[in-house]
Amino acid sequence: MMPPLNGRCELYELRANRSLAQVMAALRRDPRFRLVQANFRYRAEGALETATAQLPQYALAKMALPQAHELALGRDVVIAVIEPAIDQSHPDLKGAVVLAFDAVGFHGTAVAGIIRAQGAMAGAAPQASVLAVRAFRVRNAGEVAETTSWTLLRAIDWAVQNQANVLNLSSVGPKDDALHLALQAATARRVIAVAAAGNNGATAAPAYPAAYPEVIAVTAVDAKDRRYAEANRGAYIAVAAPGVDILAPVAKGKHSYLSGTSFATAYVGGVVALLLERNRDLDTNAVLALITAGAEDLGPAGRDEDFGAGRINAFASLKAMERMSSDMHR
Repeated sequence: MMPPLNGRCELYELRANRSLAQVMAALRRDPRFRLVQANFRYRAEGALETATAQLPQYALAKMALPQAHELALGRDVVIAVIEPAIDQSHPDLKGAVVLAFDAVGFHGTAVAGIIRAQGAMAGAAPQASVLAVRAFRVRNAGEVAETTSWTLLRAIDWAVQNQANVLNLSSVGPKDDALHLALQAATARRVIAVAAAGNNGATAAPAYPAAYPEVIAVTAVDAKDRRYAEANRGAYIAVAAPGVDILAPVAKGKHSYLSGTSFATAYVGGVVALLLERNRDLDTNAVLALITAGAEDLGPAGRDEDFGAGRINAFASLKAMERMSSDMHR
């Protein structure tokens, strides 16, 4: 059984020279099946390692995180980091991971560190708890880590069953009805999903799961608030966050400067944790409204396809929450 899908999920292997189309057509004629689809592949959004080793952690000031941390630190909020393996022995991640799951039987370390690091660098939500969900593997040396629909469904199911409040998703792939159903079910349980907008360039098609309406899609900007050159564009993008030349922990206790929309997503996931610490009853729409209210508009006035509502500002969003709460009690 897979509760997010409200039913049983099965994976079939093609045999006897039968095509995928033939097998799917036969299964769809069986009234016992509610949904029949391919087991799609998703790739982890690759990290561009940069040599700019003299940049400070500029993202903290850009997002007003020091001020935000006076109001919230992500206490008692659980973030599921669905990634390749996380190096739990990294000094910056000491005590960060409360539970781990291998859904498949250096990127994850960076994402977990941006969210929760306490050491040489500071994370966005330094007292949040991390569920380390390994859902990707590298098939051949030098290739980007990949996963499948089946593995992502198992990962999301495990995270939700283990009380995740936030799903941090860095993978990109095609439209996937089963994955969409799982994310809809998670959203109905007030689990907030944030996902990378994609690193396929300005002319690329929308990337999923970020483009689902239940997901907060995040793009990346640099220290001068310019859109990351490799980032996707589109109406589905909700917000921007620092994601270029980002200091992050990597394997074997080291640090590096990395670029990509997945690292911007980690910052947004951390900010969501700060908001949830102050009000656990927020749903995705309420979180998105607070993030939008606090965002600093970039590009053309108003929402646009490069930056969404603008660059996230953690302190401004927390203050917007205080104002909203004050207005409700008048």
